[in-house]
Amino acid sequence: MERKEIFCVIVGAGMCGVSLGRELIRTGTLKHDEFRILDRNPDYGGVWEANRYPGVACDIPSHAYVMRYMLNPNWTRSYAGGSEIQKYYAALADRASLRKSTDFLTLVDTATWNEKTLKWEILTEHKETRKKTLWIATILFNNGGNFHRPKYAMIPGRENFKGEQWHSSEWRTDQDLTGKNVAIIGTGPSAAQIGPKIQPIVKNLYMYQRTPGHVFPRGEVVIPAWKRFIFSWFYPILWLYHVSWAVSAARNKDMWLSGTDENKAMHKKAIAWLETQVTNPVLREKLRPKTEFGCKRPLFLNDWYPMFNQPNVELITEKPVRITEHGIISKAPQALDTEDLKGQPVGAYEVRSEKNIVEEQQTRDIDVLIWGTGFDMEDWGGRFSVNGLDNLNLSKQWGTYPEAYWAIAVHAYPNFFMTLGPNSGNYWANATTVIQLQIDYHVKMVNHIKEQNKTACYAIHPTAEAQEKHNALLKEKRGHPAFLSDNFELRSHTHA
Repeated sequence: MERKEIFCVIVGAGMCGVSLGRELIRTGTLKHDEFRILDRNPDYGGVWEANRYPGVACDIPSHAYVMRYMLNPNWTRSYAGGSEIQKYYAALADRASLRKSTDFLTLVDTATWNEKTLKWEILTEHKETRKKTLWIATILFNNGGNFHRPKYAMIPGRENFKGEQWHSSEWRTDQDLTGKNVAIIGTGPSAAQIGPKIQPIVKNLYMYQRTPGHVFPRGEVVIPAWKRFIFSWFYPILWLYHVSWAVSAARNKDMWLSGTDENKAMHKKAIAWLETQVTNPVLREKLRPKTEFGCKRPLFLNDWYPMFNQPNVELITEKPVRITEHGIISKAPQALDTEDLKGQPVGAYEVRSEKNIVEEQQTRDIDVLIWGTGFDMEDWGGRFSVNGLDNLNLSKQWGTYPEAYWAIAVHAYPNFFMTLGPNSGNYWANATTVIQLQIDYHVKMVNHIKEQNKTACYAIHPTAEAQEKHNALLKEKRGHPAFLSDNFELRSHTHA
């Protein structure tokens, strides 16, 4: 196993890793040979490099989803596709010549703090050669994000299915869905983008829905050449356009808070859109959201509701209880008992099936099973094993309720920093603005640690008291977001 020493290791070459690397170079804080970016993918872009499913796109306007130091006048659509976003961040990396500081196809296994040397020991493995490397670094950044650990629904029999199956994040480009019976489990953002794109070519499309969400028209348009010309030649206009999106998001905070008039208005707006798009009254009722707006990530899509008007599409609100060799067995909502609903969110598998259905269970034969069940977003410390002072393990310490200091550092994990860490994001803040603010801090901290290390080995981490004080303040000031309201609690033993 090869051993390498470097001042700083950055895990992740998506928008956070690229932006941090770029700022370290731009500010002169570090040189290219003083830090290393490690990423599991073959190129820059993170989730936008990894996800290649049909219809992959961002639900944030293109001109908002950029870093302020590299606005893009050449977006072709108001909501950019995944490949266009990936190219944007790859271009950003290339402008800073980050390829000379990046190792792709690299898996990070563990990162352990050595209390004697005051260094991080980071064990990695190359995905293709399986070569292991032990990196010794003074500073460790976890910029890997949460969108890389596919999550599967707990349905027995997955291993027995004899057809083809894959997760949306691991799309099989070698498979042709033409004329196939296809099932998609999940109706979140990825599944909702995939469904309308494959519907015209499949024989039958079965969409398995646990909980209906709020849906709105996307308002997507092709950005005309004359507008791209203006943005290219009159930068202040492009800047103002970008800022207007960020300001607009911040001003809409109240609509994401439980019980506000603005929140209720968004719910009504979603219902109105549903009424105009779905012709069948029974189908409309199945798609009608029952929770507050914001409990579930809303969908902004023009083609999602119309897809269900097509004769080869069936929306299934029964609970999948078993996967067989050739299909899926589902249980009617009317037949679900307390145990069936244990651990399910409010509104899951509510009784919305047709009254003439008398069978408790139904079997649908399929050729292809697509898991549109998202990612493991709970285990924040499980991106890779991080071990701090006194053998503390970050994943075990956090469990499903992570706490950090200003979302960027954690007590007992010296010289360990994060971008978009716990409690960074919310629906009303522009993600790229948050990233930039955190990276500005990171650069200052790297410079500080570098200066201190000129005289002696140096490490820093927040005190337990400071971290507790911050999280108490966070709870006090955050208000009552709908996604934390009682209308979004998990069932334990009763069917609400």
